[in-house]
Parts: sequence; structure tokens; C-alpha cells
Amino acid sequence: MATSPHKKASRKSASTEDVELWFFLKMGSAQAFTRLYNLYFEDLCRYGNRITNDKELIEDCLQDLFVEIWKGRGNLPTVHTVRYYLYKRLKRKIIKKLVDRRKLPMVNNMLEEYNFTIVFSKESELISQQFCEDQQGELLNALNSLTRRQKEAITLRFYDGLTNQEVAGLLSMDTKSVRNLIYRAMLTLRKEMLKFALLLCAVLIF
Repeated sequence: MATSPHKKASRKSASTEDVELWFFLKMGSAQAFTRLYNLYFEDLCRYGNRITNDKELIEDCLQDLFVEIWKGRGNLPTVHTVRYYLYKRLKRKIIKKLVDRRKLPMVNNMLEEYNFTIVFSKESELISQQFCEDQQGELLNALNSLTRRQKEAITLRFYDGLTNQEVAGLLSMDTKSVRNLIYRAMLTLRKEMLKFALLLCAVLIF
């Protein structure tokens, strides 16, 4: 079955529009702000849900993020990848709230303390089209058997389409380490379930 044209169109739209929209947002355009909000809100929700299942916390962080972006629009940096910028700011907010709620100090890179779970949402059309329900369960178990960093690197690189350099920025690693991390993750998947690992590569890489 062919890949959803809507999904392809959505990704293409985000990649071609967002930098221009970001420019107009910096110039004070409420229309550009609304368009960016609509363009990324669902993806940001899914990204947040990989870090924590506390939906209220995610919603609070998203609201704070977009309020801060609008209020500080005149001082926003020039960015080359809006998705990366939004992911990075959202991640920092979620981690800070998680740390605050646990009353833990932010030392020695507390980012290591959060969990990262891969889920197949209803929007994961590529997965549902390629695998039956039982196979999806096996694949999901295999993916979530990886280390937290491996899971995050794979989803950011292949599902969200970030570059290795951007993944490195989100994981506080260097680019070479990210490449090695993904390579080791794919080796693990291949040992666990060869056919699913190969299919996953074919399905996720774009």
C-alpha cells in the first residue's frame, strides 16, 4: 500500500514553509504564528509524550512555550530548522518540570533521568500499513528494548527527519557519537528480529 499522500504533503509543507513563517513571526505576524502553531502542535505533543505520559504537564509546557515565543517574537533567533528549535525548547521545559516535581537538582545533566517511550500513534500510517497488529507489537517491544538514547536517536532521525547534527544537539552528544549510537541500535534490532529491522529502515527513512 502506498504511503499516505497527506503525510508526505504535511512533511513537505513543514520543511518548505516553516523558515519563511519564522521570519514573518519575528516581524510580528500573528498569522505566521498561528500557522506555525497549527503546523507543529501535534508533532510537539507526540514528542512530549515520548518523554512523559503526563499529558497535563505536556500541555502546560506547550502553552508556556508558545506564549513565550509570541511575547518574545522580536528577539527570536534566526533558525535553520524550526522543528529542531521547538523540540529543544520543549524538551528543556518538560525536563525542568519533571525535575522540579521530583525535587531533584539539575546537576550532571539530569536529562539522563527521564524515560523515553516509542509509541505507534494513529498517525503512524507507515507502520500500520506495513505490519499487522501482532507484528506491530513485536516491533514496538524490540524498539523499546533499546537504550533510552538509542530510542530517542532513532525516532528523531528517522521519524522526525532531523539531521544527525540536530539529534546530537538534542541529546547533548557529538555527531559522530550519534552515528555510532544509531548504528549500534540497528545492529541490536537486527539481532532481535532481522526482518522487522530491515522493514523498519525501509519504512522510516525518507
